[in-house]
Amino acid sequence: MFRLLFIFTGITLSLTISAQVVTVTDQALKPVESATISSESGRTWVTDAMGQATLDLNEAQQLYVQHVSFLSKAIWVKPGQNQRVVLQPQVGQLNDVVVEGFADDEKLSNLAGSIARLEPADLKRFDQLSLVSAVNTIPGVRFEERAGSSYRVSIRGSSIRSPFGVRNVKVYWNGIPFTEPGGNTFLNLLDLANVGEMEIIKGPAGSAYGAGNGGVMKLKSTNLSQLSNATSIGLLGGSHGNFRSQVQSNWLGEKTSVTAKYAYQQSDGYRDHNEMQRHTGEIDMLYFPKASTTYSVSLLYSDLFYEIPGGLNPTQLAANRRQARPGSEDFNASIDHQYFLVRGGQEHEFSSTFRSDINAYFYTRHFENPFNLDYKRDEENGVGLRFQLENDFELFGRNASITYGHELQRANFKGKNFGNVAGEADTIRFSDKLVNDLSFWFADAKLNLADGLKLTLGASLNHIQYDINRLEDKINNTPGRVVQEFDRVFSPRIALSKVWSPSFSTHLSVSHGYSPPTSTEIRTNEGTINSALQPEIGVNYELNLRGAFVKSRLSYDLALFTFKLDESITTETNNQGVVLFRNSGQIDQQGLEAALAWDWLGAESLRFSKLLTRLSYTYHHFEFSNYVDGGDDLSGKALPGTAPNVVSIMTDLALNSSFYANLTFQYVDEIPLNDENTVYADAYELFQLRLGYQMGTARADYEFFAGVDNLFNEDYSLGNDLNAFGQRYFQPAPARSVYLGINLKIKH
Repeated sequence: MFRLLFIFTGITLSLTISAQVVTVTDQALKPVESATISSESGRTWVTDAMGQATLDLNEAQQLYVQHVSFLSKAIWVKPGQNQRVVLQPQVGQLNDVVVEGFADDEKLSNLAGSIARLEPADLKRFDQLSLVSAVNTIPGVRFEERAGSSYRVSIRGSSIRSPFGVRNVKVYWNGIPFTEPGGNTFLNLLDLANVGEMEIIKGPAGSAYGAGNGGVMKLKSTNLSQLSNATSIGLLGGSHGNFRSQVQSNWLGEKTSVTAKYAYQQSDGYRDHNEMQRHTGEIDMLYFPKASTTYSVSLLYSDLFYEIPGGLNPTQLAANRRQARPGSEDFNASIDHQYFLVRGGQEHEFSSTFRSDINAYFYTRHFENPFNLDYKRDEENGVGLRFQLENDFELFGRNASITYGHELQRANFKGKNFGNVAGEADTIRFSDKLVNDLSFWFADAKLNLADGLKLTLGASLNHIQYDINRLEDKINNTPGRVVQEFDRVFSPRIALSKVWSPSFSTHLSVSHGYSPPTSTEIRTNEGTINSALQPEIGVNYELNLRGAFVKSRLSYDLALFTFKLDESITTETNNQGVVLFRNSGQIDQQGLEAALAWDWLGAESLRFSKLLTRLSYTYHHFEFSNYVDGGDDLSGKALPGTAPNVVSIMTDLALNSSFYANLTFQYVDEIPLNDENTVYADAYELFQLRLGYQMGTARADYEFFAGVDNLFNEDYSLGNDLNAFGQRYFQPAPARSVYLGINLKIKH
């Protein structure tokens, strides 16, 4: 701060001018050089190599930060107060999207493999009650909601072995595995407030992320370009008793960032016996004492309750699609789940060529599940660690890099299974203690062979063990201990990428997939321990084409793949309705997945600020190639649970007057529901519409919105039960439903 004195005609004027530093960074908090900061009076400043600009203001005012590679941002600056600004990348084409992929951040045009990214705007263009609609716009991915908060995720047919929950897909949250070492993921514990952005790798990704043939979902809870030095409040209400409220607040300083979140959601449900309530709280803290080091801490708590209406047979579906399965209410079929997680991490740059990223965590959870057939009560505590090192170097005169590290998890699990009398736990049936261990080493090396030509070699060495100690067994009277240790598996990956021009690139990859049974598939609900179940193993061959046409207004991302899977795990249901698991031989999976984006404007418009149409298309030809079941040869039958054709069309329109509209159409082909292909779910067409108005001032942003899901009242099921006993295949999705809401962001 300094003071200027002006003396004129005997009058002394004193003007105080305060100097402050504005630091401009990207979402990874790396400095942005040559960003322009301008005032409404026409003054400008430009950031240096450290992303900093020194301003001299004499009053608080609104400034504008601009850079050719980022979206512009308005900020409120006070005299004498240093400030950090986080910018969001400006993506013009699909192949310009920056993803983490298998190692460090790169543009899609430089990476082999099918990788999709959902930005904050993608996640919020629907009703904001769940991730379902946003994820279903990605080709090759199906996010199912069998009933309110009962999720299932299928990436390239991976849900065939998942009667409920998320299996065969590895999920990470803020850099740590959210999938527990037994192979199960409780994705419904998270609110949309806990997911700021999402990245999905389709197909085997074992070379970097361990076991799992379906793929990987990577979630990051806070996007500082959307929430920095601001408090966001949101309210939403809609059909079927839907209500959601959330508050998020961030304080971003020169060396610290603190984010606090709370969200509450409830619903009466579309069907009978389908109420849900969920509370989530989260705190994220960052400390960056210097540009090369960042420390981070996250705390997450979730309390979820939801009722399970159950599957319906064709007769029940025709009579009343909103009814619950008979017995579900009498037995209080439901889930009551509490979860608490703490993680800590450090990112450090030792030099411009050597970096480290370390994360450790602890979680504990309590799970109660009365069901029509039994009553489960589980307790689990787990710890884990993931660290990776990145090293850039030269090899044969060419730029090269290697990322390598280790991940380990251990969980102590106590599970009790009781009889169910009128929704209460009765006599114990069996009781187990489990110790689940997972660990793997991984490495990913890249070598630039020539200009635009890159070779990638990756591999992991995996070890998984379940130590099951049956303490009580009132069913078979055979208590004892079973240690299920799977052979260590080496999972390699090789990829070759060629960037022919800024608007065209090709990629070839071959990857080995490995997916052992989950602890739930080995320790089944009827009381047996299925130690004969073997891991799935396969090889995926893939070609990716990415680029743009028509002066870059039309961009595309195309994937062709063939995946041959041995010892595939499928489901069957016994005469009591308990889901069991078995190896079913070989599955051949061939597919085409395409994403296209068309920018209707191509240049600035006096009326529109955005007019964009995106299309995603999925063609999956998945079939059993060698499968005999009870003497019946099912070879050549289509894989149940997978639609051969899926089309999604999304159009986003925004006017300069602040009105916007998001229109989504989706067609899903008929889906086989059993191995014999004798029962199918009908094809359906789904329309969704959201309209809104956004306005902003120097100190606050406002948004009012309303929308309709299932605009034309289509009858469909968003999560079918496969190979269901008694033909209880169908989980009806809601009819036409409406919602409206308001979002308010107050800038600190």
